[in-house]
Amino acid sequence: MFEKILVPLDGSATAQGILPCVKALARPFGSTILLFHAAEPPVELDRHEAHAKESIDRICSLAEEYLTGVTKVLRQEGFKVETEVALGGVAHSITDFAEAEAVDLIAMSTHARAGVPRWMVGSATDRVLRHTHKPVLLMRPAGETPLDAKPYPLKKIIVPMDGSQAAQTVLPFVQGMAKALKAEVVLVQVISVETTVQFAPMGPDTWAIPSNVLQQIDVLASGYLAGVGKDLQREGLAVSWDVLRGT
Repeated sequence: MFEKILVPLDGSATAQGILPCVKALARPFGSTILLFHAAEPPVELDRHEAHAKESIDRICSLAEEYLTGVTKVLRQEGFKVETEVALGGVAHSITDFAEAEAVDLIAMSTHARAGVPRWMVGSATDRVLRHTHKPVLLMRPAGETPLDAKPYPLKKIIVPMDGSQAAQTVLPFVQGMAKALKAEVVLVQVISVETTVQFAPMGPDTWAIPSNVLQQIDVLASGYLAGVGKDLQREGLAVSWDVLRGT
């Protein structure tokens, strides 16, 4: 299922936070880990200046040196690893490379760049999510992650459902991951206890759903989740489900 896992890194220990999850997936699937760095030249660098090429070469050289170090550690742990350094914008470089290499998964830390203003954190990740058609695995690291960190124990997968075909497109990936990882699957559907209405410019903007209607929705949602859950159970998976109320 995941023959090629693309892992964008920027040289920070925070970006390396995705590696424990990648290790957990790459081992059972026998995946090749593609380590990728987008070497983005500083905005003040004038490509027409005499020293421009030398500066760009230096940036790429440092990136390749960093990825070589990461590769060494991962290969010592028995993983198949390849590397690539591209010159250009981070998000576009990632999505273009993912398409060109036909990767099966893009795995990223959500706080990949260290030292940026808080309002910019995750902007590259957000652009990747909006522009790629590939599955994306995101993780928010608790702190700096060493390269030799142990695989993250992926034991339970929560799958939000809403009854739509779009939501169900994730199920083949959930099934494959749960089988390979021997993980439990928990299906959930959230029923909002309020709906938004507008009777007048100065009127209330929410209206509580009557309890008898909520009960009927709960029954329908429970039946839907039970149907999906039993299909997964027939595939040999450990599955449970629950209907939640709230936002």
